[in-house]
Amino acid sequence: MGTKMIKYKRLRHIALVVKDIENIIDFYTNILGFKLRDRYIIESEDIRKGIGLQKAKAKGAHLMIPNSDIELELFEFEKNIEKKSEEYIASHPGYRHIAIVVENLKETYEELKSKNVSFISEPISVNEPACFKGFQFVYMKDPEGNIIEFNQLPERKSSL
Repeated sequence: MGTKMIKYKRLRHIALVVKDIENIIDFYTNILGFKLRDRYIIESEDIRKGIGLQKAKAKGAHLMIPNSDIELELFEFEKNIEKKSEEYIASHPGYRHIAIVVENLKETYEELKSKNVSFISEPISVNEPACFKGFQFVYMKDPEGNIIEFNQLPERKSSL
């Protein structure tokens, strides 16, 4: 007996827990050009139950990523949130990284360098493995050290 397939519509958002939401909103809007869609306070019992943190209170915001319908969802939880074990919980800071495709990686890198953005390296052009040939990327950090990857994809159709 087969399982029913999930019928996906789209990727909606990437959530990022931060220490200073105002500083992060400023960076993502003024340096990276994201658009602030809305701000809110999270303290409802429904949301607390859903994220598994019964005393949670957080500031929240949605930022729109340029030329995308994907949002960056930000949360700054109050410091007095209950502590749980070391397992992953909804209030732990960060993500591993997000990747954004740009038209010209070198120009993007130079523009952000001129704004004192911190990069891990200069842009990298990948030749191996063969399926990555022509792929270019660079990692940068936001003010709290979260990694953003910028990509320039090869001209051929790619699933990267």
